[in-house]
This record gives sequence, structure tokens and C-alpha cells, in this order.
Amino acid sequence: MSDSAAAVLHTIRSRRVVRSYAPEPVPEDALAEILEAARWALNGGNRRILAFRTVTDGQQIRLLKSVSPGMLGMPPAVILICIDLDKAAKQGVQLDKHHTTWIDVGTALMNMSLAAHVLGLGSCPVTSFSRAGLRAVLELPDQLQPELILQVGHPARTSS
Repeated sequence: MSDSAAAVLHTIRSRRVVRSYAPEPVPEDALAEILEAARWALNGGNRRILAFRTVTDGQQIRLLKSVSPGMLGMPPAVILICIDLDKAAKQGVQLDKHHTTWIDVGTALMNMSLAAHVLGLGSCPVTSFSRAGLRAVLELPDQLQPELILQVGHPARTSS
């Protein structure tokens, strides 16, 4: 097995969900790398219908937590994965019939989680949230449909 193959497999095997975060901020360049990883994710029919919103403001994250019962801990950053309904319509995607959009969200999530891990960060997906609440807190335009939240941050150090 090549060194690069071993490194990829090690990354896949060693990534864990992190639900407790240190308060230190996530560097902007790390967030940019995580978003770049999402851009390279597999997607159905080579459609590019996902949109991402990064939130690093502590007050906004606290408000997001209030409408997202699945958010545990206090991550210093979150990335919201949305479907851009305008782009989907232009490409003939019927969300009620084309369930491949779930795969698109999942592959973007996995790429972002793996990128966070190799950058020394932890991450945790959140699917339990109020779409209307997220829309209000983040002032999302109507064409963005929230699908998933990814919490990102430095894992909290645990005492042993």
C-alpha cells in the first residue's frame, strides 16, 4: 500500500465526532480549507446546488443553539449546508422526487469532516433544528433551504 493510501485510510479510521469544544476560534484559513473540501465532494449529475454559510460570531451561534436542540456544546464555528432552490430549479431538480440531494449533502459533510480532522479540528453534524428558526437567526434568503449544520472547533481537552 502506498504512503498516500495509508494516510487517507488512517484519516478515515481515526476521525471521530466531537461534541465538546475548546473556546479558541477556528482560523479563517482552516474554514476556507474545509469549504474547499466541500466543493470537491461528489454530487449527483455534477450538479452544484449546495450553498454554505459559515458562522463564527458567538452571539449568533448561541441563537442557533436556541433553535437547534441537536447542537451540543458551544462550537466556535458552524457551517450550514443548504440547498439553493433557485439553482436546483434551473437544473430541473425536483426535491420531492430526486433524493440524490441527500447524497450531495452527505458527501459534502463527509469531505468537510475529514478536512477538519486532518487540520486538527473536531466536527459534529446536527440534523435536529428548526428550519424557520435558522432562517430567522441567519436572515437566510428564501432560496436557501437549510439541510444540515456542521459544528467545528478545537476538541476540548479532557482531564484523565
